Amino acid sequence: MSVPSSPDPRRPSSKARLALLVVALAALLLLSAPAQAGRRDHRPPVFAGLKSATTCIPGPIGAGSTSSYHLAWDPAKDNVTPSAKIVYEIYQATKPGGENFSTPTYTTAPGTTSFDTPQLPTENTFYFVVRARDRAGNEDLNTVEREGQNLCV
Repeated sequence: MSVPSSPDPRRPSSKARLALLVVALAALLLLSAPAQAGRRDHRPPVFAGLKSATTCIPGPIGAGSTSSYHLAWDPAKDNVTPSAKIVYEIYQATKPGGENFSTPTYTTAPGTTSFDTPQLPTENTFYFVVRARDRAGNEDLNTVEREGQNLCV
């Protein structure tokens, strides 16, 4: 005849083993997270710059007339920030090389690859540079400048 055995006090219960397994899995997930997740992003996005700056001003151009410029570019790529989360800073000037890179004239929503300026005076010539900025604040330093082109003359 066999005598029922009493539980071994040195062996954890099934509930305790399950809890231990959950803790071990959580630790494994934390330790196996991408190495990059713990590092600060210091690399700016790779960006080719502004492709075009166009407007359509029909008829005579003169004082008091205004027009919006359509700016377009290809998306930037970054080692951490997805392209859909990159913002673009637009610098505008009235002479070649006159952009003030310390303060953008306009900033886009994340992931945008085009921008329409507000109405600008048609008697002025405008120049634009667009730079990409990732979520860590790194901005590319391209100086690709495009003069606004009137497609309707």
